[in-house]
Amino acid sequence: MASGTLVRTDIDAGINLIRALDEMGFGVAAALWLYNSDVDNWRMIVAYRGPRKELEKKYLDAATIAADWRKAHPQEPILDLSKVKITSADDRLIAGLGIAMRIDGLGEVRFSHNTVNGIYVEDALIHRLAA
Repeated sequence: MASGTLVRTDIDAGINLIRALDEMGFGVAAALWLYNSDVDNWRMIVAYRGPRKELEKKYLDAATIAADWRKAHPQEPILDLSKVKITSADDRLIAGLGIAMRIDGLGEVRFSHNTVNGIYVEDALIHRLAA
């Protein structure tokens, strides 16, 4: 991913990750790209339905699901988990965004220069927000 720029190939790879997680019942409540100006990069945030105490297990589950996707779909890109932060649906940002909007399925909604739940969002590309 180019620094500071969210490119279509990463967006598509991220959508494939969401699809793979959905197929395996991961419980994706929210998925979005979030820009961090402090380090000038984009990171995909995936929030799952379930308790925070399962966070470590969810990373392992996601890694297994992504590896299986790569084997089954060698021609289709899937986002590397090094570009992903997994959190629970009760995350402050996710909960705040959930009050402002709802996006079911897979969409692409831009959300920029707003404060949500005390958190400033410089730029985000939201694919799902059903938290």
